[in-house]
Amino acid sequence: MIKIVPILSLMLFLASFQATAQKREISGPVYIDSAKAVEVSAISKRKLKAPSSEYKLFNPRNRGINKVVPGKGLPKALDKTRQKEFGKLPVKEPKLTFDAATSRSTPTDPTGAAGPNHYVNGWNSAFSIFDKNGNQVSPPASLASIGGEFSNETLGDPIILYDEFADRFLITQFSDTPESFLVAVSKGSDPVNDGWNTYRFPTGGALPDYPKISVWSDGYYVTTNKNSNTASTSQVVYVFERDKMLTGATAKVVSFPLPGINTNGFYSPAGFHAMGGEIPPKGNSPIVFMQDDAWAGVSEDHLKIWNINVDWNVPANSTIAESQELGPASGVSPFIATFDGGAFSNLSQPGEAPDLDVLQATMMYMTQYRRFPGYNSAVMNFVVDIDPTAAEHAGIRWYELRQDRNGGAWSVYQEGTYAPDKSDRFSGSMGMDKNGNIGLAFTVLDDSPETPIFPSLRYTGRYSNDPLGLMTVKESTIVEGRSPDPSSRYGDYAHLTVDPADDISFWHNGEYFEAPNRKNKVGVFKLAADVANDVGIIALVDPVSSTLGSSEAVTVTIRNFGEATQSNFPVSYSVNGGQTVTETFTGSVAGTTSVDFTFSTPSNLSVVGQLYEFIITTNLEGDQNSENDALTVNVKNLFPKDVGITSIDSPYTGLTLSSAEDVTVTIENFGGEPQSNIPVIYRLGNNREVSEIYPGTIGVGENAVHTFSSKVNLSRFGRYTIYSETNLEGDGDPANDAKTKSVANLNCIPEGSDCDSFGDGISYFELGDILNERIPCTNGYADFIGFSTDLDRSKGTFTVTVKTLFDSSDDEKFSMWIDLNDNGVFDDDELLISRQTIPSGNTAYSYDFSLQEEAPLGQHLLRIRAGDTSFDGELNNPCSVMQYGTTHDYSVRITDSTLSLDDFLLNEANLLISDQRDGLFTAFLETQFDQRLRVTVHNILGQKMLENMVDNNGNGYEYNFDMSYGASGVYLLRIGTRKVGVVKRFIVK
Repeated sequence: MIKIVPILSLMLFLASFQATAQKREISGPVYIDSAKAVEVSAISKRKLKAPSSEYKLFNPRNRGINKVVPGKGLPKALDKTRQKEFGKLPVKEPKLTFDAATSRSTPTDPTGAAGPNHYVNGWNSAFSIFDKNGNQVSPPASLASIGGEFSNETLGDPIILYDEFADRFLITQFSDTPESFLVAVSKGSDPVNDGWNTYRFPTGGALPDYPKISVWSDGYYVTTNKNSNTASTSQVVYVFERDKMLTGATAKVVSFPLPGINTNGFYSPAGFHAMGGEIPPKGNSPIVFMQDDAWAGVSEDHLKIWNINVDWNVPANSTIAESQELGPASGVSPFIATFDGGAFSNLSQPGEAPDLDVLQATMMYMTQYRRFPGYNSAVMNFVVDIDPTAAEHAGIRWYELRQDRNGGAWSVYQEGTYAPDKSDRFSGSMGMDKNGNIGLAFTVLDDSPETPIFPSLRYTGRYSNDPLGLMTVKESTIVEGRSPDPSSRYGDYAHLTVDPADDISFWHNGEYFEAPNRKNKVGVFKLAADVANDVGIIALVDPVSSTLGSSEAVTVTIRNFGEATQSNFPVSYSVNGGQTVTETFTGSVAGTTSVDFTFSTPSNLSVVGQLYEFIITTNLEGDQNSENDALTVNVKNLFPKDVGITSIDSPYTGLTLSSAEDVTVTIENFGGEPQSNIPVIYRLGNNREVSEIYPGTIGVGENAVHTFSSKVNLSRFGRYTIYSETNLEGDGDPANDAKTKSVANLNCIPEGSDCDSFGDGISYFELGDILNERIPCTNGYADFIGFSTDLDRSKGTFTVTVKTLFDSSDDEKFSMWIDLNDNGVFDDDELLISRQTIPSGNTAYSYDFSLQEEAPLGQHLLRIRAGDTSFDGELNNPCSVMQYGTTHDYSVRITDSTLSLDDFLLNEANLLISDQRDGLFTAFLETQFDQRLRVTVHNILGQKMLENMVDNNGNGYEYNFDMSYGASGVYLLRIGTRKVGVVKRFIVK
């Protein structure tokens, strides 16, 4: 039964709070109800229903209207917290891996938790139970098999939880009959043989999408993606009366908004999940969410924290209050947490598979809380784009927050962004063991042809005494994916928990693919020492590759991987198989720490250009793990002088490049001695060289950036080749001196071709209803987007007719594209006619072309170019300026005579875009179509700047959007379904 909080008492409470809240918002509950327990027998005593084996798309991501502002938000450069290198500390391979589920569910929603003797595993929409050795003790079963309130319920989004303070398992899912949240609580620690109590908690008339549950002392807290457009006033966080549920009694539910929140369509806050043997005091239960300054209404990137206090005696007196905003001044570095304008397809896979959903705007499950003497700690992560200047590159931004007293302020103890190479990393899940060591597991993906990686599961971590902000443990594999995800939906989450039996083992459950199946793999790993005596070598500190001599000191890093402090043990090294030098380390090294040791005997490394192989070993008596005792490292005696260009950093491909573009290069010192006054040149195409001197000093192994004082003219649209090299006198290795880079001026409105002197280009164009005769030359480009015709894709073949005024032989040719994906770029796979000859002037020639059966319906841009290819070979470059020719743009509308009525209505719609000044625009689509539509904005480079949803307001679809932060230039807006849409070009000045 719904109860309304008394307005007067709430107002008085709000007024009294103003004096101490520093203008932080506070709210009471917006929904109160209760649920009775329905008892069910032990799983071992019941016949279980097998899970469905059919392909099924589960729970399309519920989303509200997002608020991304194209061009807004920091940072504008590389994420300064990025970890660019892998950790170096060796860690044992997973001590256990096993396939937990095989399914056609899309996605599988992998989840699971370890208890004292079992691992309970869940996926959409089923569960199974394993022992701690990975043996299945209860077979895969539908969630409906749990019985009670779960009977006939298979909507999914399950979460498996182990409440170590009560020694109980929880299994959850949501329901839409009616909208509610289902919870099964075991009666003991044995999920197979102990019975269960089941609950159905009403959720106030809206589906509790993407629920994530956590344990606090006074309740089970559930965060949802619910009421995203009114999250600051509507129910978002639910709290269930934990004490009553543990006894099987009727339990209350209290729901809260998140006052002061900003959302971006889909969103997912997180509750702090208590673990580690000591339960927190009741009250001040934290909820956290990131706030991205790319969203409207957010002035700077920050973490927002709320505190919830529940009064179960008088639930109406319960409160949620904004507690803190941790921004740049509090140690939260700027981040980009928005991908593709808020779209759900983001990361490329190898081959022709669809782009994956990166799970943006999500505090990844779980945010784990643990108590230590003198402080409390919480770890959390979410995905970020590490470099806004390049193609999207996903990395994992992670935090450890600390609190020095219960209920006190949280501070950023450390932050980092894990992105150690060019591969994408996302769908992270992290936890902290009893020693303060952090484990992080995640998905890795790479679409590069050279090193393709299908979605795969890996892990890293750090020890409590390691340098802050770094994952110091070597990245290790749980499972390498064998095939791509056949859908853009991935995950929708992964789940890492800490084993309550030893409080140091991490159990991670994630999704990978083995065509045609989606599979869930559990990997169990740990960082903490599991033996007393274990010493090894982890690094050769000196010498390093440089100019070396005949008496080089040898320094190594010794790691104590064990628990016991060690001293007085032998350490040895040899070079290129020569005599072994053995000495004794007489100091002491505590458990899970490292120390440097320098041998008293130096090494002779005096041959220039020689590669030397060091083998370094320890020989601790009674060492219980010999795998890490030896390390092999190669060191090279470098040429004293050896520098080169490693990259040409600017100019880069862009719009309307100027006649005075900077040329910037990175110079690296590959040699063994510092270098200064380095001669460096650049050359544009076959033009003359520009020579300058880099006057600074570059240390060994370091690099420096040089911007030439002489600028380069790239004002003519087209492609350019830039060459740069160093010319250091006496350079020992010329092979690394130079780099070449291609850039393009991509205005894509290629004005400036000569179509008048000889009559080159298209003078007549006919396609369907378009008849454009006696086309004037102008400046070589003409915008005829107002001309439009329908192309019924079910007809297959179409005829285009053209003329030219140039009476040529076979040199006058034309090409034609249709921008089928509406991204403003005429891609190679959208080229429908390529370099077709127009044999003579003033004669109409007809040519056939065809469309794919699945060509996207709706309005698209058509581009046609013609010219004398004996002067200009760039006819098939839709953006270059031809010397003699023309480029014209038209509109076409792809139809299908077999369309449904709704598709037909949308395809007939008229789209208008009006400039409201100051970078604000309004798009209006007039149509009788009445379902929710998708709107996208692309720039002329094809980058998606915005994706959103828009509803019919009764008169049509009106969408207001802010481009005041966007760069000046041409953009394309599309409104429609994924099948049918209307496209229009607009200009930001």
